[in-house]
Amino acid sequence: GMMISNLAIAVGTYDGVVAGWELKQNKSTSKSLSPSVSLKLEFATSVHSGSVRSLSLTTAPTSQSAGSLLSSGYDESLRTHDWHKRMTSSGEVRTPSDFGTPVCTSYAPPKQKSTHCIVGFSGGKVAIYKKRDWSVQHVLAGHDGGVGAMAVHPTGKLALTGGMSDGKVKLWDLTKGRLAFVIKTNPASTRGGRTKYDPVSSIVWSQDGNFYALAYGPHITVREVASGKDLLDVDLPSRANQVCLMSGPDGLFVVAACDDGSLPVLAVEDNNDENRRAIMAIEPVDALVAREERFKCIAHADGYHVVTANSAGVISVMDLSGAVRMMLEPQADDDENDNGGDNNASVDDDDDDDDDDDDGDDEGEQELAVDIIDSVQLGTGARITALAIWNGESDGGDNNESDQEEAEQEEDTKKKRIPEEETERQDERPSKRQKDQNGEIMDASEVEKARQLVSQAKKLKKKKDKKKKRKSAGSNTSQ
Repeated sequence: GMMISNLAIAVGTYDGVVAGWELKQNKSTSKSLSPSVSLKLEFATSVHSGSVRSLSLTTAPTSQSAGSLLSSGYDESLRTHDWHKRMTSSGEVRTPSDFGTPVCTSYAPPKQKSTHCIVGFSGGKVAIYKKRDWSVQHVLAGHDGGVGAMAVHPTGKLALTGGMSDGKVKLWDLTKGRLAFVIKTNPASTRGGRTKYDPVSSIVWSQDGNFYALAYGPHITVREVASGKDLLDVDLPSRANQVCLMSGPDGLFVVAACDDGSLPVLAVEDNNDENRRAIMAIEPVDALVAREERFKCIAHADGYHVVTANSAGVISVMDLSGAVRMMLEPQADDDENDNGGDNNASVDDDDDDDDDDDDGDDEGEQELAVDIIDSVQLGTGARITALAIWNGESDGGDNNESDQEEAEQEEDTKKKRIPEEETERQDERPSKRQKDQNGEIMDASEVEKARQLVSQAKKLKKKKDKKKKRKSAGSNTSQ
């Protein structure tokens, strides 16, 4: 069923508060009604002086439940919290004062059996902390002008970072503590020979680690790692503050939390742009009220469920399966005879069909696109600056999967033990080559290694997937 369960949500605010909710089953009054779920506030505590810049939430080591919550703040500190002790801060780490503000954080691996924590700074550096004792294992050069966004690969072996102003996205090999390759973003503007780049506001990996999405300004790119191919590369009508990838039986989708209050959902398909399928799950708001309704954060829970937070302090758990259905349905009926009719309207121009023609119909459909499972407001509208969620897989086959993961993890540590020492020694003298290359593509062998890391991660994933139903291989048939 479409039931979402086992969800923990943490948000941080502009004034240093961290709050947490859990999605709980309501006690059903009558036997026939399926029990509904609602968000219950578990804690709200003042944690940082100044804004909370980032949150990360990982699984408890012993049980399938939310475990350790990490917050980073404008006050240049990292704090760890035990979710089940309801936010008593269990530790504080002052970050090096010359690094600037710790703006992005992620556990590595991000969700399960995390051993490290990666922190990106406003000064541009990226630090790799050991989770066990919070000692710094490596410092990576990062980005001139500051780190804007970061995402650690599900295996914990790779990380992507995006710059605030250098127009670059970098892939790091975390096991070796070095740069694997660099991707350039498109310039926002060029005036008098000076090129200006939008900050990379969001980077996210797909759950299987085979794709990643990034957002800068109004631009969204989704790339397949193995081929390096852009499967989606579009401009939205408004700036995307954060994006998430969600996948289900119908394929892969990117959802953007936009500054104009809209929530576009785009199908990630390997085809030409004329047939791009997309839908506004939530339309942009009127400019006058937009200040209250901007989407600040979005995270993927499971299936077609996402969690959003807006500028009025409202946190919502949404089911977007309706939006996916609406987007894909027309295509199925008249694929052959209709090439590029208005069911294929691109995101840029799909506001022409919701003006005034048959309003009643439209309203009904609009309801379908988004099913808000529950919404809560923090305080009287706190300014939310960070969101992290944790959710237990709700697909029954959970236990054997985590056992398998454990076994794989153990094998990994056996393999990794020796190189670990080596790289720490090696890192004492910063690698010259990185600097000379001036952030251009690293040599072919580095790229090859990065690819291999990803394909190893994929192989492990394939083993798991064999247990699950194969996704219909529809997308492979297009030329």
